[in-house]
Amino acid sequence: MKTRTSSLILAIIFLTVGILALAGLINIASAEDKVMNIKIDSATVAMTKNNAEYVRFIVTEPRTLSGVTYQKSLPVLAFGANVETAKSYQAGDTLNAVCNYRKLPDGRESYTVISFINK
Repeated sequence: MKTRTSSLILAIIFLTVGILALAGLINIASAEDKVMNIKIDSATVAMTKNNAEYVRFIVTEPRTLSGVTYQKSLPVLAFGANVETAKSYQAGDTLNAVCNYRKLPDGRESYTVISFINK
């Protein structure tokens, strides 16, 4: 009888842990690739915590929610091999690039440059 009760308790614990793990996977950030052709509001060269340069553009993207059109400012980040090309962009230039869109569970959104187009 003790073995059966212990097995039942263990099964309930594993089931609970499995459900919590699955719920955690559902909240992972969503990501997708997108071609961007948008005006750059600002361009800044910065350093990562590992002392590698990166470029942060701020762009304003038009959005529509429940029939209401508004503007949302979002960061577009360029890392690694894309940094040298990104440095040639300034505020007012048009960013033409393939970017990875990412939305985190806390609602923050950003883009990361995968490849520049025609620069």
